[in-house]
Amino acid sequence: MKKGMLSALALAALVSGLLIGVSPSTAGTPAYKHYVACGLSRKATPAHVCPANSKKGAFFKSLKGEVKYTVCVKFPKAEHLCTENPQVAEKGTLYVNKITSTSVGRHEVTWFVKGKKVGTTVFRVK
Repeated sequence: MKKGMLSALALAALVSGLLIGVSPSTAGTPAYKHYVACGLSRKATPAHVCPANSKKGAFFKSLKGEVKYTVCVKFPKAEHLCTENPQVAEKGTLYVNKITSTSVGRHEVTWFVKGKKVGTTVFRVK
């Protein structure tokens, strides 16, 4: 696994209105929010296209309780990288994993909780 392609940056921030992906829990209420943005701040807006030289982040928030999550990125040339260890996400806190790719093309970001896929977002780098 290449170091630095996917590094974890935890941003402790509450976010409202930045919803792209929502994973349902068994009770029908969303359990997680997840999205990709061209930027790393809590104010970064969800996006599906980012410039190659921009900062890119995979955002995750647990709505139901503390969980351990993993995030993976599939790059345009089929390379696939994941965070090395599951990361703790406290309920209600927004976390971002920096995506340092400058490869032009389609990227697929997938989030897992307890080994189960809870969401996928596709974005392009131009």
